[in-house]
Amino acid sequence: MKKIFLFICIAFTTYGTFAQRGPRERMKAFKVAFITEKLSLTSTEAQQFWPIYNAHETTTEKLKEQERTIVRKLQGANNGPNGLSNKEAGEFLDQYLKIEEEKFKAKQQLITDLKKNMSYKKILRLIKAESDFNKRILERIRERRKMN
Repeated sequence: MKKIFLFICIAFTTYGTFAQRGPRERMKAFKVAFITEKLSLTSTEAQQFWPIYNAHETTTEKLKEQERTIVRKLQGANNGPNGLSNKEAGEFLDQYLKIEEEKFKAKQQLITDLKKNMSYKKILRLIKAESDFNKRILERIRERRKMN
């Protein structure tokens, strides 16, 4: 009964989010609903899971934005990577590797935090759910491009 109530609450919240917000917020709401469904979280688990996961998502988004900034700078460089000196290219690589390392540390921290509140199987299901969600989004993008 708790699962049904939780699912109904999330469904209404997701519907409200879809109706009122832009594409990014709709995507996040869709992801929340998708992960909740795939993990079959109890209400207690959901209360413990979402703050941890949302903090991880915030950190990851900041790191992705830093990565995009580096890529834009690289593209803006005269003639792209070919226009850089070896020293400048090394600096770009160092920045890129630092961000990749931070993303890895963030993922490690997420799993460490979740281990305290969830079963290992559910954590593995989360990893699979994230992968499945990304695949689904890519499929939708490809379908839209074919239609246009």
